[in-house]
Amino acid sequence: MTTKNVVFVLNEYNGHGGAQRVASILADEFKADGHNVTVLSINKQKNASSYFPENIPVHVVHEDGYRPPAPKKLLSNLKALKFGIVKGELKRRSQLIKRRKDVEKFFDAYKNEEVFVIVIQVWGMQWLEPLLYRENIKIIGQSHESVAAAQNSRRYNRILNYYRQVSKFLLLTHKDAQHFEDLGFQHVGVMYNPSPFRKRANPSELYSFKKIISTGRLVDGKGFDVLIEAFASVADDLPGWKLHIYGDGPAKKSLKTLINLLGMKKRIILKGQTEDVQSSLLNSSFFALASKAEGLPMSLIEAQSCGLPCISTDCAPGIREIVSEYKNGYLAPVGDVPVLARHIRRLALDLEVFNSFSEDAFQNSLKFDKEVIKNQWYDLFEELGGHRDVK
Repeated sequence: MTTKNVVFVLNEYNGHGGAQRVASILADEFKADGHNVTVLSINKQKNASSYFPENIPVHVVHEDGYRPPAPKKLLSNLKALKFGIVKGELKRRSQLIKRRKDVEKFFDAYKNEEVFVIVIQVWGMQWLEPLLYRENIKIIGQSHESVAAAQNSRRYNRILNYYRQVSKFLLLTHKDAQHFEDLGFQHVGVMYNPSPFRKRANPSELYSFKKIISTGRLVDGKGFDVLIEAFASVADDLPGWKLHIYGDGPAKKSLKTLINLLGMKKRIILKGQTEDVQSSLLNSSFFALASKAEGLPMSLIEAQSCGLPCISTDCAPGIREIVSEYKNGYLAPVGDVPVLARHIRRLALDLEVFNSFSEDAFQNSLKFDKEVIKNQWYDLFEELGGHRDVK
């Protein structure tokens, strides 16, 4: 296969979100196939580890730790005598000009070679704007959230502004892709997130653990309070069953208080961050997600890749592209404690349904296998102009 140049653009390469995990999986796969892979990171977190392997070089745009604020209007703030805001905006504009030149210099090193630039998060596009018209640079924009989630943030206007101009704009679901096609986008596609692992587990063994697992950052949007209340309401009907929550974040203290108030200290355990998600899943029975909003959750994909049935809130179109209700899991309305509780009780008490769901979950996970997704990326590179040799 012809060697390709691939650059991943992220807000912070050493963040611990789903976007970084997806990028690191793909980067590792491309690198293993002999391609030139580099990460272009707008910022970096202090003293934080990275999902990316050490053999993949990282170039940080703001090495000095400067974090650009949102743009502000000069004239209105001058009239309001808000000179601090004006000063900050002038600095932002000056920094943007300088850093854009740095980014151009970074890509000048490729000369006329073809470069596939995968923009994982749209925020980075403002530094790449001068590159949009270079013929050798193929920019692929991604959005790792649902349209509904994007519309509640500044990201949506950035998507409308920048991603109209890129070579390809990839969404996580067909419904979200249709939204942008209806807005006149001519270059929309769908690309699923890859799972970093896939291992068949014996359904009966999984069931024997009597353990419900959930993972994610401990923040309000993940709905862990809803999950805790749901489990607590049916815990008396499920002797021996426990709920393990993996992750860390600002809501940890309040969640611990809630657990104690519900008398669930021995049944619901906050496990903290795990470095081995696969092992944690393979030692659990089924997965539960109670989020308010998601894109295409890696947590559900990884759970299915280990054969775990899933219970999830119906919080985004991507959920139904992973969980097929009554085939490999159950869905509940966002924030609905009683429905979530009934699903937990039903799945925990019915071994026959559990086994059937587990088998279907593993089969369904094949479409998220990293080898499958990697080859879809190679097909895309070929579509955008890169040559692909036949093995």
